[in-house]
Amino acid sequence: MSLACGIGILLADQWTKRAVQARMVNRSMDCGPVVTLRFILHRKKSYERTGARGVLVLTWILALVCALALYRSGAWFQGAASLAGLGLAVGGAASNLLDILRYRYVVDFIDLGWWPVFNLADVGILLGLAAAFLG
Repeated sequence: MSLACGIGILLADQWTKRAVQARMVNRSMDCGPVVTLRFILHRKKSYERTGARGVLVLTWILALVCALALYRSGAWFQGAASLAGLGLAVGGAASNLLDILRYRYVVDFIDLGWWPVFNLADVGILLGLAAAFLG
């Protein structure tokens, strides 16, 4: 279940980023009174440096290893909701990391107006971590 959630969020995030990038450049679309879709390239100078990208990959691997160790210890992440949450968080982080490694930027497109613009991977990370620790 955890693997399916992780792969699911990674694929959904990558697909929506491609769709937004193909259709939303230089325009936005209101999706009700709260949400606007708006294409933003999130760039950081650190995404350009090979060493910094390497550190991000190592950090992702370390987080995965720590989560697996906590699960195997029997102390954390034993329920189905926790495992699904871990999958969402790891898959979302992997999707954003994939963008950084391939393109040196992350595509963000969900704009609430009062919060920084984000993407589905960010939603997976936050909701996944909440489910993992509360589940």
